[in-house]
Amino acid sequence: MKHAPLRAGLARLFAALLLLLGSAPLLARDDGWATRARITARYLDRHWGVAGGWDGIEPWQRFVAADVLIDYRRRTGDRRWDRKITGAVRNRTGLSANDDDLWAVIASVHAWWIGRDPELLAYAAATYRHVVTTYWDDHCGGGLWWDRRRTYKNAITNELLIYASTQMFRATGQASYREWALRGWSWFAQSSMIGPDGLVNDGLDADCRNNGQPRFSYNQGVLIGGLNDLAGVTGNAHYDELAVRTAIAAIRGLSTPEGILHEPVDAIGSDGLLFKGIFAYHLGHLLESLPDGPERREIMAWVRQNAGAVWIQSASGRQPVSGDWAERSLQVGAAAQVSGLAVLLVAGDRPPLR
Repeated sequence: MKHAPLRAGLARLFAALLLLLGSAPLLARDDGWATRARITARYLDRHWGVAGGWDGIEPWQRFVAADVLIDYRRRTGDRRWDRKITGAVRNRTGLSANDDDLWAVIASVHAWWIGRDPELLAYAAATYRHVVTTYWDDHCGGGLWWDRRRTYKNAITNELLIYASTQMFRATGQASYREWALRGWSWFAQSSMIGPDGLVNDGLDADCRNNGQPRFSYNQGVLIGGLNDLAGVTGNAHYDELAVRTAIAAIRGLSTPEGILHEPVDAIGSDGLLFKGIFAYHLGHLLESLPDGPERREIMAWVRQNAGAVWIQSASGRQPVSGDWAERSLQVGAAAQVSGLAVLLVAGDRPPLR
């Protein structure tokens, strides 16, 4: 308790600094997390920012990076990245699979909310329509194919269908999108991709059963986002209960003994450098809808522990964020930096006033 006045003084200092820098007060009250997020975003742009996106990033990752910066804008009021967001969501080169297209749909809808550019929503609607009418069929009882050659039905593509559907419904009010979200979840729930421990694995085998592949963090994150949205667009709180169950299973089941998020493989490729950021992004949106209570407090404590690890690893923003939050690794780059930014943003969240 003897350090409480010092902490309060530091919080007021950070708040004053953020206001001088032009940031909205949402995160300014939260012990400097907004400052850390700002420093991390600046490092991202200074080292990897290029026209139309970021250097060294996979094509689909452009859209996730744009989404995290949109979240940064929403949480802080800082609009300095608007031009970078606009360039990234309009750069549709290099997309090769249906999950790529759905990442683009989602980010385009989110960017549309900023300026209401009709082209963004038209692109999202046309791309969404093409994916669901071309690649959903009765194989395995339903579900979207991951690839254009129809060789694999997996978790991420069908989770993205649920989330893209709810986002399109929120933007347009068209009931067909909500129906697709419910259809997607109904199929997913019985697909066997959710294991007994509540974690989602990568996909289905040739016999349409859980293929036993790793349970990556982003598979949990996107499902959390879709379920949280379903609760909002249907008014059915059961979906939020499922989202919380998935979140608790993930933070307990995919963390090191020290409580730091770690992917369930020893080495992860360039795609995987953004997985933890996707998980953190959706966890943050779930936290915004949860009333204060034991589950929210457990999730929030976990978030801040992980955000603290990211900040320490980056030498307080002077070095790039590591692709492995549990230990310093040589895997760094724009995608890993975005993941770090995502968890730092969520760490500044506060319980809703209920």
